[in-house]
Amino acid sequence: MEGRGRPNQADKLSLLLASFPGLLLVTILVLLSHLHHLIWARSLPTASPSPGIFQCLNHSQNLLRAVSNTLQKARQTLELYSCTSEEIDHEDITKDKTSTVEACLPLELTMNESCLASREISLITNGSCLASGKASFMTVLCLSSIYEDLKMYQMEFKAMNAKLLMDPKRQIFLDQNMLTAIDELLQALNFNSVTVPQKSSLEEPDFYKTKIKLCILLHAFRIRAVTIDRMMSYLNSS
Repeated sequence: MEGRGRPNQADKLSLLLASFPGLLLVTILVLLSHLHHLIWARSLPTASPSPGIFQCLNHSQNLLRAVSNTLQKARQTLELYSCTSEEIDHEDITKDKTSTVEACLPLELTMNESCLASREISLITNGSCLASGKASFMTVLCLSSIYEDLKMYQMEFKAMNAKLLMDPKRQIFLDQNMLTAIDELLQALNFNSVTVPQKSSLEEPDFYKTKIKLCILLHAFRIRAVTIDRMMSYLNSS
């Protein structure tokens, strides 16, 4: 027709919808569906790590730094005592007592994770690592095992430090920063635990063996501190 330009895209769409009334209904339903999903997605709360886990992550990072520094000082001070990881006989004092490595596997790597993830148990802790009143079975098991590990190493280090303080050479002592870092993470976890008192030895301390044992414990504890820090990072991000 004269006086009219070529139909634009809107005109073409109008003609198409007028020719096929059913297409208009389908188009409206699709647009409403997309609008519903957009509104629903925006209304969802943003997931964020609990402040308790973030606090424990900070404590685990402080612990790892303190252990690494203590081990480095020990290797320098006890260079004549075979204190490198290649020279020592590795020992795990938590063997057959705790199962932190197995308990702290991410759920996607464990068997029957759907069953484990659905189980909820009341917390047996008053600590701040878990802010809610309930947590997954595997999370509580992991944190409980970490707590037991820390208690064992704390007792060993304190007993060893008491012997080192008796050494006339006054060659080495445990770094107080490491002992404080252990205590802070224990307080954050704060599981109910029965402490078994260590038997005091009446024998004269062998300071050479004590220093060798110190190297062994520090190497083992640093490995465990790495595991603890990685687990806290995983919980903080999941």
